[in-house]
Amino acid sequence: MTSAPARVLRPQHFLDTPDTALVATDLLLEAQDTIRDTIEARAIAVIYGDAGLGKTFAARAALQETAPELLLSLEFTRSRPGPGDLREALFHQMGLPGPMPKTPSPMYRLLRTHLPRRPYVIVCDEAQQYRRQCFEFIRNLWDNCRKEDNRPAVLFIGGREAYDTLQSDPALASRIHIRQEALAMSEEETLKTIPCYHPVWRETDPQLLKYIDKAHAAGVFRRWSNITQHVLTALHRLDKQHADQEAADWALARC
Repeated sequence: MTSAPARVLRPQHFLDTPDTALVATDLLLEAQDTIRDTIEARAIAVIYGDAGLGKTFAARAALQETAPELLLSLEFTRSRPGPGDLREALFHQMGLPGPMPKTPSPMYRLLRTHLPRRPYVIVCDEAQQYRRQCFEFIRNLWDNCRKEDNRPAVLFIGGREAYDTLQSDPALASRIHIRQEALAMSEEETLKTIPCYHPVWRETDPQLLKYIDKAHAAGVFRRWSNITQHVLTALHRLDKQHADQEAADWALARC
């Protein structure tokens, strides 16, 4: 069997603004616990919530502890992937031998044969795009691998639609080991986290951070990433050294 290239799931900051730091938010720490416990139990977990909260970022940061050759990351460029897309992705990422079977049954048998040979971790990101049949396909694969035979751990990451689909089917819902809801940062966590996220906020008045959070960010990390980029531009355009009310208002007007 030829080995497929290892999939390294590196966390990426929104907009890749220079000098941003990986911050141990409550979401990231909880995701680390969720993923570690799910892998240890060889179970199924779901991390879900609204867009922009950092679900994928937190999961990727937590998965850095996992051997990359064991990660099967199911990501698709097109919306609404079907079971055929999942089968093809698994075939190529596992580096399975021979030509890929053209029909579902032999492909499924091939996956069932090879999947238990290593302790894989199947990562289903943007799972709100999945059709119900995709969830059922993953469940069937998981069901047919006994824990003692290296049953894969499965992590679904997605919006609330993914969680609702899982919950609406008793067969799927009963197999979820851990449910983690991603929530926006509280004001207290925002004041603690954002100054560590980028140097531009390090000396900023906490009242200004509260103002920005109430006016725009609302504890959503992606919004804070966006406003950070705008504030850096504002400092350049307004010839300022530090973020202040004028720079904040200039940046907020662009959001």
